Amino acid sequence: MASRSAENIWQSVSAVLRGSALSTLNAGSSRIPTASRLSARFASTSASTPTARLQPLLPASTPALPALPTTTSEAVSLIQSSSTPQLGRYVLARLHSRNYLLHPRDILTVPHLKGSPPPGTILALNRILQVGSREFVIKAPEPDAAQKSALFGAQGDREVIPQEVVQCHVTVMEHTKSPMERKLLKKRRKGYKKTIENKQGWTRLRVGDVFVGSEAK
Repeated sequence: MASRSAENIWQSVSAVLRGSALSTLNAGSSRIPTASRLSARFASTSASTPTARLQPLLPASTPALPALPTTTSEAVSLIQSSSTPQLGRYVLARLHSRNYLLHPRDILTVPHLKGSPPPGTILALNRILQVGSREFVIKAPEPDAAQKSALFGAQGDREVIPQEVVQCHVTVMEHTKSPMERKLLKKRRKGYKKTIENKQGWTRLRVGDVFVGSEAK
């Protein structure tokens, strides 16, 4: 009899717990928003608050670009109108088989110049490949494939901008040398050792103003 009464009590307790759990789940499910409720809520929100119009990425009317020049004099006048000899211009010059992008007042360090010109000497850049400003540029004709293979690593005969169109001078500032470099040459099993010492010479140049067209002296 005691065991049966305990079983009855346990069954009644489990039934009560199961009923409370089902009621809790039903209450929680009522709180979870369904797809229909979400769509209805979104529709009511979108209807109450109108969406703002997005601004276009590009302006309605783009400014007209200036016509491209057809002659060298027109290109020179465009560069003159957008820059000055002291500001806003650059040249692409070739020195020691390399191309250098130079602006007025730049300091350029190149390998030692032949003849060791004294400081203060003014030298003219006679191999200018490009001259331009922020908006416009004048370029020398590009060499074809055969000329490129022949000019690789050498001065060559590539066309440059004539000095009647652009002029730029550099002033020698000083001649200097790099720190001593020592290199040990050695041959295995020959007992040959030799130390080579070298100080590379350099020349510092200051770039002057860039004159184009009638400004060139």
